[in-house]
Amino acid sequence: MGDSFNFFKKEESSDGAEEEVNEVRTPKQAELNLTDENDGKFIVLHLAAKLDNQPDLDLIKQKLSVNDLVFKDGYFESEDSSNHKGFKILNGEQPGRFSEDMAISLMTIVLHLKGQRNVTKTFDQMLSIGRKISESFEMKLLDDNFNSLSEQTISNYKDTASKVDLKKGSYAVSYTHILDHEKKRNLLMSLMGE
Repeated sequence: MGDSFNFFKKEESSDGAEEEVNEVRTPKQAELNLTDENDGKFIVLHLAAKLDNQPDLDLIKQKLSVNDLVFKDGYFESEDSSNHKGFKILNGEQPGRFSEDMAISLMTIVLHLKGQRNVTKTFDQMLSIGRKISESFEMKLLDDNFNSLSEQTISNYKDTASKVDLKKGSYAVSYTHILDHEKKRNLLMSLMGE
């Protein structure tokens, strides 16, 4: 099994005997066959319109395009140049996609936690856009249980986001930093002739 992962490398020592060296590299998730513990976990916000004041899709498109959201396939998606998945804004009613001929009474902002990086930053953007839509179109901002969004719920969402970031982001950064440090040390040692 160690051969397929290239954990060990044999090197000739100065006396001609083979020496086994443990080589460290970043394993790929496919090699380890790990599952993402955030599969099926979401942070969700809802925006409910007043019955007598349901916004028009064109106005929503204008507001969201200014905030770097892209409309495609009947929903809005956050645009992220760093290949993070971001969040989506869906029609909160059936069939889940916005259409020109349907009034918008409920919008749902969804952040799927699986495979996300910078979840705290993405959640902050999601919350900011939710608040802007709420103010612009006199919609009520709600939590995942359709209750008014409280500061306590926001704090809970931020804690969830921070936990995902700590498990995903900082470990990967510190592990990469260790590998970079090891490469630099090896390069310096080879330059110094050791």
